Amino acid sequence: MIRVLQIIDGKSYGGITKLMLDVENNISKDIKFDYLTANNIDKKFYNLNIDRSTLRGRLIFNHRLHTFLKKNKYDIIHINSGAFFFVFCCTIICRLSGVKTIITHSHNTPNIKKIKKVLIKMLNPLFRKMTTINLTCSVIASRSLYTRTDDVIVIKNGIDIDKYKFNEKIREEHRKELNVEKKQVYGHIGRFDEQKNHDFLLNLFYEIQKKDANSVLVLVGDGPLKSRMEEKVNALGIKEKVLFLGFKNDVYKILNAMDIFIFPSLYEGLPITLVEAQTNGLPVVVSNNITDEVKISDSFIKIEDYNIKKWLNKISSIKKIDRTNTYQDTMKYGYDIKQTTKQLEQIYRNLIK
Repeated sequence: MIRVLQIIDGKSYGGITKLMLDVENNISKDIKFDYLTANNIDKKFYNLNIDRSTLRGRLIFNHRLHTFLKKNKYDIIHINSGAFFFVFCCTIICRLSGVKTIITHSHNTPNIKKIKKVLIKMLNPLFRKMTTINLTCSVIASRSLYTRTDDVIVIKNGIDIDKYKFNEKIREEHRKELNVEKKQVYGHIGRFDEQKNHDFLLNLFYEIQKKDANSVLVLVGDGPLKSRMEEKVNALGIKEKVLFLGFKNDVYKILNAMDIFIFPSLYEGLPITLVEAQTNGLPVVVSNNITDEVKISDSFIKIEDYNIKKWLNKISSIKKIDRTNTYQDTMKYGYDIKQTTKQLEQIYRNLIK
């Protein structure tokens, strides 16, 4: 039995968590995952129950992580985050706790201030000496953790392709459930925080619905800025046209109900949501901050800046496409969860030989 502890940065069910749970569901039975976060209410996780947003919180987290690792022995520690200082501190704690095999895995490209970039460059040689192997979900995401990337392994964020294939029956059922049968449905899936740029999204949709009174916007996710966005919707007078669905574990059904997917993030690593949306055959309109590595279909439309007029023009030019066979592109580009799992499984096995 190979025991792997997945340390996940964040306190809500997001793309990283979903990816690793999907890997667990497909990996060999002799590899066992446990999960640890700073603060996650999911019973499946070891919860260190601390808010890391303050210096005191981060110090307490480090202490609790050290205590946990001294009591619980694992063959491999797999640290999942795009935040350098979180990964760096976790790596130090792992080494101090006697852990010999440490995987770091960059999943994001956060905005990094100049002084932090200098510190990351200075600390990287020490950081790389402490890690066993380094992974990333995309080339662009690797830059948030590693100043040298020649030996960083890219592991694509795979999905369960069969689940995300377009399904006309599910589309009809879910559009009826949402009461949007005769609507043009725009959609977005993502945590309500600054990164996802909901403020711009709502401003954009406000202009869309002025041109098309038959349009609605479906928002899936939770997060600290959700209430503020609800207030903004009320202030714009479009409450009846914006559906806040909260966190959902049946995203594949909701994608079927959508017509166009909008993703104006300020930064990303390689968003699994865009792989899922393209697999479902949705046209996706994204910001220039999204890596081209996630482009797997001709319906992937990137816009260079946040000029609303440009977004409106691009969206209005989208033509209806046949969504039934788009999943084949996902397989061709290697975003099958079975392929992702196979890569990770081989890495785990090689590390404990």
